[in-house]
Amino acid sequence: MNITWTWSGAGPRAVVLLVLAALLCLVPTATASTTPGPDDTPVPTTEDPTTGVPASEVTVTLTGISPAVLRPGEDLVVRGRVVNGTSTQIAVPELRLRAQQSAPISRSMLERWLDPTSLSATTLLHAERLEDPVPPGATVDFTLTVPADALPFAATYSGWGPRGLEVTAHDADIPVLTDAPAVRSFLLWWPDIEVETMPLAVLAAAAPTAPERAAAQETGTRLDVVAAGRLEPLLDALDRPAVDLAVDPSLLVDVPAVVDLTAGEPAGEEPTEEPTTPATAPKTVLRTTVGDFADAPGRAVHALLWADADAAALTHAGRTDLLDDVTAARDTALEDVGLSAGTGLAWPAAQTPDADTVTALSEAGAAAVVLPSSGLALTSQLTYTPSARADVAVAVDGTTLPAVLIDERLSALLSGTLLPVDPEQAPVELDPVTARQYLLAETAVVTRERPADRRDLLLTVPRDFTGDPELLADQLTALAQAPWLERVGLTEMLEREAPEVERENLPETVVEDGEVDAGELARVSDILTQTSAFAGVLEEPEALVDPVRTALLEVTSAAWRELPATRAELVAAAEAASEARRGLVAARPGSTLNLINDTAHIPVAVTNEMSRPATVVVRLSPRDPRLVADDEVTLQVPAQQSATAQVPVHAVGSGDVVVDVVLAAPDGAPIDEPTEIRVRVRADWETVGTAVAAGLLVVMLVAGLVRTVRRARRRGRLGESEPLPEETTT
Repeated sequence: MNITWTWSGAGPRAVVLLVLAALLCLVPTATASTTPGPDDTPVPTTEDPTTGVPASEVTVTLTGISPAVLRPGEDLVVRGRVVNGTSTQIAVPELRLRAQQSAPISRSMLERWLDPTSLSATTLLHAERLEDPVPPGATVDFTLTVPADALPFAATYSGWGPRGLEVTAHDADIPVLTDAPAVRSFLLWWPDIEVETMPLAVLAAAAPTAPERAAAQETGTRLDVVAAGRLEPLLDALDRPAVDLAVDPSLLVDVPAVVDLTAGEPAGEEPTEEPTTPATAPKTVLRTTVGDFADAPGRAVHALLWADADAAALTHAGRTDLLDDVTAARDTALEDVGLSAGTGLAWPAAQTPDADTVTALSEAGAAAVVLPSSGLALTSQLTYTPSARADVAVAVDGTTLPAVLIDERLSALLSGTLLPVDPEQAPVELDPVTARQYLLAETAVVTRERPADRRDLLLTVPRDFTGDPELLADQLTALAQAPWLERVGLTEMLEREAPEVERENLPETVVEDGEVDAGELARVSDILTQTSAFAGVLEEPEALVDPVRTALLEVTSAAWRELPATRAELVAAAEAASEARRGLVAARPGSTLNLINDTAHIPVAVTNEMSRPATVVVRLSPRDPRLVADDEVTLQVPAQQSATAQVPVHAVGSGDVVVDVVLAAPDGAPIDEPTEIRVRVRADWETVGTAVAAGLLVVMLVAGLVRTVRRARRRGRLGESEPLPEETTT
């Protein structure tokens, strides 16, 4: 067994040569000019062939480590590739395979091994020279096999676990004075011993991302169609035992588009035949996939809030009414599709959840909550990884809610990303082989931290997963086969009591960037109120209200934290559409009206530009008490036509009066802003005119009588001088 301290694979020869080089630097210059003796052989000065050729230009990568978990009696096979990126041939390529002498005892030590500058006691497992040189620019694949009987690992309880693995490549004919090109990974040694297995659950999310939602809005494509390209491969990768799925219910139902009230065939014409919808729609495929997932053994489906609503933002904005709305929409969707999904698990999208949000979720019906482990910080530093099971306070009276805490580092490894222990360091993307081996190694280290303590682990696949589905599937398969892990579901994990670990309380309120604020939500509510009022003029109001309500609830989605500007544009577009709808049915007052009677009817013309009839209530509201509206009038307005309502009024005085014309739905809700008409009220004109006419008639009558009397008198005087012939005098 060859044990040495390894630094990027530099063997003992390199260390010796470095020491000799340092000693030569200390020898006086005169020593170099000493005359050689009889037995001295002059050594000609030769140029170092590696000069000017950085070792980093020769790279080593791993393409396979099998088996993933090494057991006694099995050979260790390591496959990889050497790329000679230099201009010099590797004449005698030699590969060395080394492994750590002992298993790391902490997660930080495990991470340190991947640092090529870190020192660790290693054992040489195998050395092999390739048959042919590696020319400049060439790539050579290699396979290193260590027979089972040559493995130096003890089949004991203390011997099991991860070992750092390193493969170095160098030219055997050239002294190694610098770090040799190397690649590091891990092997897992399992000598078939009995250990207390660690329960591990995996929770994944199937929810549209902000770019997918934006693309669906911009193109007018159904959301499920846009998201299917990413979610279908993801669901296929998640098709593994003991995987819980949290699904956005808006992906499961056919969300109707907002109805176009102006669309339709002109009256009197036969409707044109609409193209038939294909029998196999993408929505049905996605719904079937989720249903099959829920029906498979060892799987569980949990329903997120409708549109994966941002519970934290709704809570901070004081809009728990909207939280109730998205909860009700979720339940309705599950009932419509007949999906057996749990509704008691809440998974807020906030990076730093707060007590206000958890309390609001609890009041909305949540029976348990999923939180990041960073959200419930430990009050004191522990030497081991605590259980994922915890209880979180949800009210000042001491009420608690069961919680499971996400292990962020292990969760990131599902996608092949290493989150360093130091948060200031950037994440590291691992190759698929190292990602798998690191995931197994870290779970093994966590298990070894307290082998007799049964602690829970929760790993999650994020809502915006865009990684390699094949890598995710391989990672889940590796976890299912790890003998020190016990795959469980979240339901089983939540049934266990939380261990007594002191943790900080959640902060009371944490408002994060990208949250929808109260002002934007108020605008959303106003749009829905206006739409509901206007829909009252239709025979089937729900045909308009339901799609608009569904579309507006999407604004509450947590995904919009990533694209808040796009969310604002959606709200503005919804406002414009609402305003345009209200103008489809409107009062069209004419010129100023003259009213000369005490009682009259004011005509109000109402136009309907919709392709369906409207029923409106016409109401007048004079701004001056000299004119009083007696009653409102219900008016039926045919599609794409107009009608006139005769609204009764009476006058109590004279003057110019401004009258507001209000159009309302039959339930009395105004459907638009009032329009104005002007009325000249001259109620005394009729009385004055009648009096004048009556006076004229009297004058004419008197004048007639006078003329008649005068004429009679005149005739009387004429009769006295010349009696009429018919008269007889006596």
